[in-house]
Amino acid sequence: MSYVLAYDLGGSSLRAALVGADGGFVASVRRKLKIRVDRERCEADPEAWWAALESAIEALGADHDLARVTAVAGCGFTRTQVFLDADGAVLRPAITFQDARASALDIPGLGPFDPLARMVWVQREEPGIWARVARVLEPKDYLNLRLTGRAVSDTISQTPMTRVLGVDPGLLEQLGVDPELLPETLSPFAEVGAVAQGPLAGVPVYNGSIDTWACVLGSGALVPGVGYAISGTSDVSGVIASERFEAQGLLSVDWGPGLWQLGGPSQGAATRLTWALRRFFPRAEPAAALASALGARPGGPLFLPYLDGERTPFWDPALRGAFLGLSAAHDGADMLRSVAEGMNYLSREILKRAERATGAEVSHVCFSGGLSGTPALCQMKADVLNRTVLVPSNTETGLMGAARVAQGRSCGAQPPEGARYDPDPQRRAFYDDRFALFREAGAALAPLSRALARME
Repeated sequence: MSYVLAYDLGGSSLRAALVGADGGFVASVRRKLKIRVDRERCEADPEAWWAALESAIEALGADHDLARVTAVAGCGFTRTQVFLDADGAVLRPAITFQDARASALDIPGLGPFDPLARMVWVQREEPGIWARVARVLEPKDYLNLRLTGRAVSDTISQTPMTRVLGVDPGLLEQLGVDPELLPETLSPFAEVGAVAQGPLAGVPVYNGSIDTWACVLGSGALVPGVGYAISGTSDVSGVIASERFEAQGLLSVDWGPGLWQLGGPSQGAATRLTWALRRFFPRAEPAAALASALGARPGGPLFLPYLDGERTPFWDPALRGAFLGLSAAHDGADMLRSVAEGMNYLSREILKRAERATGAEVSHVCFSGGLSGTPALCQMKADVLNRTVLVPSNTETGLMGAARVAQGRSCGAQPPEGARYDPDPQRRAFYDDRFALFREAGAALAPLSRALARME
């Protein structure tokens, strides 16, 4: 029996699996990782990613014959910059997707989450390091470089850069950024090269792409007319269309022949729930506390989930979170439930904008990622979105998507087999009213958030 090795690099962990021709997992492992957060700065150690992948390969090889591996492919979190010298050595910690330090720059057309803005920040604030930078890569591309010795990226990962340069082709020159720092781009299905050394030496490595694309591919949602939601360290949601559409605050990205994604990532998902669990249930078992809170009667405070600013659809690092409608009768369970509810209202806002742009409601929403393993959260998502939610039986859809790349199985329908959650019609009016208040509160408090952020 032959199999492929797939890896999925996330902010909090790296997962790897040996996957058979039928898509079944032969074995899988997980290695924990950390993102260091210091106010607006969020960084990670690329060497830790590589050590995690090496450890994962070693663990898989302990019980399985790696000589049977025919291909390798991976995916990874994005909007994260790895700065390398001419020898491929890491020059500083990677600037990750949540980092807003570049908000101090005043460059027309660039926001703090744009890769080019982070590059200019290093150029101006760390000139000694900048003088040695020879290449800037995304996380997945860094791991592929370590595997093969070749520095390339994929067309989807590089969309934020190509979009900016498409608007202003002369921007790199204006900012003093050498185009040679940017990697060559290939299709996600292109072969990068062969593993250079170790137990997988000689095995071909395929490019892969961002974790969102891989999760959508792996969950069967890469089909026009389908919605997707992925809840891991961060939250990503949107719709798939057969042509390009634009909507305010959403990203429109070419995801393959006849396939366009309209949606985008938020600043956090599991991170928000972890924050709430630590504050309100510091001694409780997290899963039990969450299940208890979600099982309570809907209601309680309204939560704006902008603890670290927000990306889609507002792209504003100065937004801040808030609980509204607190009373002495509310307890920790009410607060925790409102955090989960607020996260889903943000997904509904993205879905609402995307559906308005495409002119059609999605047939259903494919929900994946770590939080999709919590049934009460799945039901809440169906109720808040007022859409049927399908959860694949294997929630490791990033690994499934990466495996499909390694197997050469391109985009196409792959109906997920798993749980189905239909919206409760008795809760529709309740959530419609709460969503209207959520939008109103967000608009009203945004100026206050920005004023408070300036005082931090």
